[in-house]
Amino acid sequence: MTVTSINTNTFLSDFIIFLRDDLRDNITDPIVSFRPSNERFVLTAYPQRAVTYPIITVKDVNSEGLSRLGMQSELHSMRLSLEIRIWARNIKEKDELTQQVINRLRSTQFSGAAPKSTANIHDFNVLSAVNIDEPGDGGVKSKVIEVEYFYILGA
Repeated sequence: MTVTSINTNTFLSDFIIFLRDDLRDNITDPIVSFRPSNERFVLTAYPQRAVTYPIITVKDVNSEGLSRLGMQSELHSMRLSLEIRIWARNIKEKDELTQQVINRLRSTQFSGAAPKSTANIHDFNVLSAVNIDEPGDGGVKSKVIEVEYFYILGA
C-alpha cells in the first residue's frame, strides 16, 4: 500500500506509511540484487523473523500538542515524532545509510516527486541520532534517528 497523501482521519498510520514509502522509493538498498524476494529493505516495525541486513525501520514515537491554529480556524496542528532506525552489517554502511536518510528527509521538505508540504507535513527536525552497536566485528550496527514533523490537520 503506497500512501501519497495523509488523511486527517487516519493521519498517524498514514504518516508512518507515507515516510516509509518515501524512504523505500528513494534510498538505495545496498544488497538489492541479493535480498531474498520475501524480505523488505524499509519496514514499519522490526520483523519477528530472521532478516538480511541492512534494513531500515520506521515507527511512531510520540504525537503531542494537538492545538487549533487560531480562534477562527478549523485547522489544527500537531507535532509528530518518529524513530527511524538503520540496522547495518558494519559502521561504514550504517553511517552511509544514515546520511542518505537524513539527506532525503531534509531535502524533500518542499520539493521532489512527493513533496511533504502537499501532505501537510512541515518543519522537519532531527531530535537525536544515537549509535546502538552490538559488540564485535560481527555484531549488528545500528543508529536510532528521532525526527519530528509539524502536521496540519484539516488542511
